[in-house]
Amino acid sequence: MVNAVIAKKIDAPAEKVWALANWKGCADLMPIPGQMERVTFEGEGAGAQRIFHLDRERLGGGTIIEELVVMDERRRYYEYRLADNGLLPWTDYHGVIVVTPCGPDACAIKFSVDITPLEISDEECRNIWVTHALMDVARLKEKLGV
Repeated sequence: MVNAVIAKKIDAPAEKVWALANWKGCADLMPIPGQMERVTFEGEGAGAQRIFHLDRERLGGGTIIEELVVMDERRRYYEYRLADNGLLPWTDYHGVIVVTPCGPDACAIKFSVDITPLEISDEECRNIWVTHALMDVARLKEKLGV
């Protein structure tokens, strides 16, 4: 099993970052060229699903389905798991995202995961996940103009 964490400071208020990083906020970050064409949602609250539709040209299409485990809007925190890995090289994925204020004009965003690689090394799994999480941070900053 691989455990990985990244945390980055973003020079924007926590509320603005949370608006994009929360369970449904990621829709405003779509599409992600070469990765995801769009995201759709089914249900509300614990057990709700978000379905990422993968880039057809680069990744062959298909979907990845995530399921909301718990969300706390006040704490800007949620946990999710993969309900369908799609073509991803891992299983038993459990992720957490939290946004914490750093004063009125900045915040920290933390991504963490417990994940089990499938037919790849722990190191390769960690590298793929960290690269994706850092790309998420870059997309947030780009969208916020910071």
